[in-house]
Amino acid sequence: MAYSVTCCDDGSGTTVGTLLKFDNVTILIDPAWYSNSVSYSDSVKYWSTIIPEVDLILLSQPTVRSLGAFALIYYNFYSHFISQIEVYSTLPVSNLGRTSTIELYVARGITGPYDSNEIDLEDIEKAFDMIQTIKYSQLVDLKSKFDGLTFVAHNSGVNVGGSIFCLMTYTEKLIYAPKWNHTRDMILSGASLLDSAGKPISALLGATALITDFSNFASTKSFKRKSKAFKDMLREGLYLNGSIVIPVEISSKFIDLLVQVQNYILDAKSQGQKTEPHILLVSYSRGRILTYAKSMLEWFSSTLTKSWESKDTASPFDLGNLLHVVTPKELKNYPGAKICFVSEVDLLINDVICRLSKLERTSVFLTSTNFEDSSVVSDMYSKWKLEKQNKKVEEGQSIIYSESISIRTSEEKVLKKKDLEAFTKEIETRREKRKDLIVALVNESKKNKGLTDMFRKNSALANTDIVEEGDDDDDDNDDDNDEVVPLHAIKTAVVYPVDTVISKTSLPKNKMFQFQPSRTKTDDYGIMVDYKMFLPEEDITESYNKKRAVESGNGEDDPYDVSESLKSYKRRRNGYSNDNVEPKISIDNIEYLETEKNPSKRKIIVPKVSVKCTFVFLNLESLVDQRSASVIWPSFKIRTMVLFGPPENQNKTLENIFKKKDIDMTLMPLNDVIYFSTTIKSLDISIDPELDELLKWQNIRDGHTVAHFTGRLIKEKAQNVKKLGKVTQDSLRTKLTLKPLENRSRVNTGISLSIGDIRLAEIKRKLTKEKYLAEFKGEGTLVVDNTVAVRKLNDGETIIEGPPSELYDVVKKSITEMLAKI
Repeated sequence: MAYSVTCCDDGSGTTVGTLLKFDNVTILIDPAWYSNSVSYSDSVKYWSTIIPEVDLILLSQPTVRSLGAFALIYYNFYSHFISQIEVYSTLPVSNLGRTSTIELYVARGITGPYDSNEIDLEDIEKAFDMIQTIKYSQLVDLKSKFDGLTFVAHNSGVNVGGSIFCLMTYTEKLIYAPKWNHTRDMILSGASLLDSAGKPISALLGATALITDFSNFASTKSFKRKSKAFKDMLREGLYLNGSIVIPVEISSKFIDLLVQVQNYILDAKSQGQKTEPHILLVSYSRGRILTYAKSMLEWFSSTLTKSWESKDTASPFDLGNLLHVVTPKELKNYPGAKICFVSEVDLLINDVICRLSKLERTSVFLTSTNFEDSSVVSDMYSKWKLEKQNKKVEEGQSIIYSESISIRTSEEKVLKKKDLEAFTKEIETRREKRKDLIVALVNESKKNKGLTDMFRKNSALANTDIVEEGDDDDDDNDDDNDEVVPLHAIKTAVVYPVDTVISKTSLPKNKMFQFQPSRTKTDDYGIMVDYKMFLPEEDITESYNKKRAVESGNGEDDPYDVSESLKSYKRRRNGYSNDNVEPKISIDNIEYLETEKNPSKRKIIVPKVSVKCTFVFLNLESLVDQRSASVIWPSFKIRTMVLFGPPENQNKTLENIFKKKDIDMTLMPLNDVIYFSTTIKSLDISIDPELDELLKWQNIRDGHTVAHFTGRLIKEKAQNVKKLGKVTQDSLRTKLTLKPLENRSRVNTGISLSIGDIRLAEIKRKLTKEKYLAEFKGEGTLVVDNTVAVRKLNDGETIIEGPPSELYDVVKKSITEMLAKI
C-alpha cells in the first residue's frame, strides 16, 4: 500500500504541519502557526489549498508549534468541519491548547478588543470544544469509514497530554513522534515507549516508518542535577531582594517550573526563612492554566500527588495568596524579591524585562531554546551560544547583559466616537455574516441527511410494494380505510420531486452522489450509543453552556463543581451577607479580552531601549538527549525514518549513526510530496519431487503445518514457448525450483528450534484431563499442584518454574508437544 508524506511550510521556512495521505484518507497532524514572518492572512491563504482534502486532524502537543493554526483553520473553513473533518487529541491538549492559542492570537492582535480583531474569543472556545478527546492507549477504530485505519495515542513525556501517535492500516504501521522524553521529570512520567524491563513495547515494534525530528535535543544531565541547578539559580537570583524573570510557554513548561518554585519556597520556609518572594504571572490568559491543571491531576505523574500528600496544600496548584496574576504595569506594586513568570510571546517579554531592569536588580532565566527573533531573550540566547562556542560559559552560569537594542512592543489608543462606531458596525456585520453562514451550512447538512433518509425509506417501501401490490385494490374497499393508510398513497407521497441544493464548497464526490448513507460507529462491544439522545434538549444546552464557563472563586474551590446554585454562601459572624461587597475578580477571568470591552487601536512600534540585567541559560526542556535517541529507536526495528524538513536543520551525527545501522533515512523537503510504498515480494517456488518425499510435516495449530528442510534454490531458464500457441507473461517468467542437496552429509545439524503457539488454557485442559490440579493465579501464570508454575511473559517467551521432579517433566512435555521442532 502506498502512502505519501508532506512537510507543510507556510513561508516560515520550518515544518508547520505534517500531511499524511493514504489511498482513501488524508490526515493533517499538528497544524502550527507561530512565526512573526507569516501574517494571519498569509496563513489562511496557505491552508486554504490543503484543508479541502483533509479528513482527519490530530493534535499531539498543547503548544502553538503543534496547534497554533487550528483555531484559524476551524474559523475560516468551518464548512469542511461540518461535512468531513474530525479532530482528535487528549483532554489536556484540548484544554491547554486554548490557553496557548489565546496567548498567540492576542499577541498578534487578531483576538481581543483591538481594531485588528479577526476572531472572537468565543470562536476559539468553539474550535476546541469540537475536538473529540481520547485517552492514552485508547484504540480509535475508523476501519469502517477509512478502510482499515486505526490509531492509538501514547504518552510522549514532553507536555501534559502530549502524545505519540501510532497509525495503522491493514498493511502499514506509522509512528509519529517528533517530540518525546523517556525520562521522568517533576510532573510527568516518561514516554510510553519502553516497558518496565527497558524493552520496546510490542505495540510499536516493526513500524513501517517513524516520522520524527532530530533538530532539538535536551542536555545529557539528569533531571535531579538540572533541578538542583535551577534551585541554586533561584537562591542566587533572589539574594538581596532581587527579581527573577522566567519566560515560559504557558501551556508547556510553566506548570513544571511552578511546582519546582513552590518546592523551593516550602523548603526554604522549613529551614527558617520568614520572608517569601512574590510569585507573579504575566499572561494574556491570566491564571486559566491553573484551573485546568487542578482538574486534570490524573494526567500527571502519580509521584507528584503522592509527594504533596504530606504537605499543607491539597495540590501543587493551590498557591492561595502566594501567586498574583498581574499586568506589566502592575509590576511596580510588588517591590522586593519576586519570581515573575512571563508568557513566551515577544510583546509581554520585552515589556516586562524593560520595566524590571529599570526598577531593580533583575535576572532572566532562559530554560528553553525556542524564542522569537524579535524578543530580548532571543538576543540573550544568541549571545550565550557565542560565549559557549568560545568555551567561556557553561549552563547555569550567569552573564551580564547591557545592550541598547530595538524591540517590538505595542501602543494602544482607545477608540472613540466615529472610530468606535465604525469598529462596532464592522464587528456586528461580520458576526451576522458568520451566523448566516453557519445556519446555511447546518441546513444543508440537515437536507443531505433528510434526502439520505428519504432515499432509504423510498427504497424500502418500493421493495415492500412488490410484495403487497396485489392487495392494494382490496385495501381500498376495506372498512378500516380511514385508520390504515394505503401503501400506494405512502409511495406517492415520497416520490415527489425534491430540489437538490449543491453548495460550491461541497466535495466533488458529494456533488455527484447526494445520497450518502450514514455510518454507524461501532467498537469491540457493538454499536456505540450516544447517551445525549436520551436527555432533554434543555439539559444538553445547559451542559454545553457550562462546559466553557470558567470557574469562579479562589484556589479553594472544587474544580469539579459545576453548579453555582449548589454552593452555600457563607455569612458573616454578625449575620449579614456579603452581597454588597464587590466580588474579587477570579485569576482565570479573561472577559477583558472580549471584543466589545473597551476596544482600542493597536500599533506595533520598534523603539530602541537600553536593557541592563544578568541572564542564565539552563536547558530544562523535557526532551530526549541525542545519545538516548541513538540507542532507543534502533531497538524498535523500524524500516524507514522520515525526518522533518528542512534537511539542514537535522542532526548530521545522528543521521550517520542510523545509516550505519542500515536504517533508511528520508530527509523531507518542505512542501514537496514524498511517496512511500511497502513492497511485498512473493516468489513462486516449485518443490522438486525428490525433496517433497523427504519433507516431514508437523502440525502446529488451526490446520497450519511446518516442515524443516535444507536445500538449494535453482533458477531454471524459461521454457521454449515458440511451440505454444499463445505467449503469456507467466510463461516468460524465470522458474525457481527447490532441490535437495547433493551431499547431505554437509548439512549442519545444530541446535533445533521449537516454534508454535503456546496457550496456557490448552495446557490447563491437558493437565486437568490427566488428574492434575491446574489453576490460573494472576495474569499469564498457570500453577500446577501448587508446585510448578508456567509463566507466559510475552508472545515469544514462556518460562517453567519449579523443582526438578516428575511433575516438572510432565508439564514440560505437555508444552513441547504443542511445538514443532525445526
